[in-house]
Amino acid sequence: MTLALKNSTICIEKLNFDVAGKISLKLEDGRVIIVPLKYFPELKKMPVEKRKKYTIVDDRTILFFHSNAIYHLEDFMGLESKWRER
Repeated sequence: MTLALKNSTICIEKLNFDVAGKISLKLEDGRVIIVPLKYFPELKKMPVEKRKKYTIVDDRTILFFHSNAIYHLEDFMGLESKWRER
């Protein structure tokens, strides 16, 4: 049986930096997205303690207190072009 997620909203529950050189996004539906920090140079430069200071806005946008960058869920899923369509 296939589940249709067409009308479902994917929401970020929390971030994790437990794996060296990676960022993990835990989604509310239980899935975890793990991405190398090399794709996010500004985050990679920050010490882990500063990376842990963030807020999630509108379930899909991440703001770090020690960064001016704004990250969207699509950035971590390789769908950067999609957030521009919103």
